[in-house]
Amino acid sequence: MAAVAVDHLRALLRDKGFAGTLPAMRVPALAGAATGVKELDGLLTGGFPRGAITEIASALSAGGTSVALAATAMAAARGEAVAYVDATDSFHAESAMEAGVALRQLLLVRCRWPREAWDAVDLVVGAGGFGVIVLDLLGSNSPRQLREWQLRPWLKLQRRIENTSTALLVLAPHHPDRESGLCAQVPAMRLELARAQAQWEGQEGVSLVLRGLESKARLAYQRSSAAVTEGGPTGRRSPRRDASCSLRFDGFSREKSQEAVAG
Repeated sequence: MAAVAVDHLRALLRDKGFAGTLPAMRVPALAGAATGVKELDGLLTGGFPRGAITEIASALSAGGTSVALAATAMAAARGEAVAYVDATDSFHAESAMEAGVALRQLLLVRCRWPREAWDAVDLVVGAGGFGVIVLDLLGSNSPRQLREWQLRPWLKLQRRIENTSTALLVLAPHHPDRESGLCAQVPAMRLELARAQAQWEGQEGVSLVLRGLESKARLAYQRSSAAVTEGGPTGRRSPRRDASCSLRFDGFSREKSQEAVAG
């Protein structure tokens, strides 16, 4: 009972802004949430950080959703609970199955408004026990919606998942002129994806099908969780050289999707 009371007191003091006066907590090192994409996991030094928020800023058709689905599929394959909060009701189940996501193991929350999505992710985080949670905001392209998301209490959400095994991935539209990102400076990591080349099949002007795309993934920054939880939004970023890698993703194939359903 004493341990529970102390943990509750520690969390209360952190929520009230007294985190700087508390001694650093010792948390067992956890392996990152790997994606199964060799090049990307190498860039991420094993995978997305646990107990932290990662912002994946993706340009249109640059592979952001593919990266999130890959991380979700790998987590489910490891036996972890996974959740996907779709803020704009645009989740494509067939693409998810083709990426290896077992839908029967996925908690999928479809939303129509930003407020619904925020309440949903807050509830999922509060429930605990999830290995990977994806908050998909890629469809939130209007300036009003983006400003609304930037005003959300991201630091409070980060404090709720610190010292847990949860990797919270926030998929957001990539705007080169917005250096701070959608979540300001709260994320422990920011991954930026830009499309390098798309491969189309069919007759131009009549019917074209996307068969694959090549993207460049750049690690914009990576810092320790202590800088986020103790320093807040102004915490110093860990020094790191600019790092990037090339990624290739196959386009959606109805044939493969049907095979995934049959399997």
